[in-house]
Amino acid sequence: MRSFTLIAALALLVTCSACKKDDPASSTDQFTNRLTLGTGMNASNFTLTGEGSTFNRAAGIATIYYRLESAADFGGAGVSIKIEKQSGSSYTVVGTYPYTNPQNYGHIIMSAFAVSDIGSYRATGLLTATSAAVATTTFTVQ
Repeated sequence: MRSFTLIAALALLVTCSACKKDDPASSTDQFTNRLTLGTGMNASNFTLTGEGSTFNRAAGIATIYYRLESAADFGGAGVSIKIEKQSGSSYTVVGTYPYTNPQNYGHIIMSAFAVSDIGSYRATGLLTATSAAVATTTFTVQ
């Protein structure tokens, strides 16, 4: 748990959001509600590296980078990533981790979270203030 806290703190430092403030309203058509995962990120162009749905632990921790994209401008709203572990056909909440949006506009937020236990999971990107779901994806930790 201490390792997760350290990684979560580091993730807050590298949280990014994207979209030019002067984007015309019609440009929102290019964005969709999507949550993608990867093994790294390139904050300069808002892309993930090692995109996938299976992650390996190193020293007992899988650091998973995410890119949460919203069809609607976040408008500075914070997001939370809710992580649930699958057990049979049901899911149990492991934790919900808030991330502050560093800008008052944008369609993309990138950061990271960590998982220490092997298994199948579901991640959901939520607007923190309303708990409205933006997008969900599943992944496995080995």
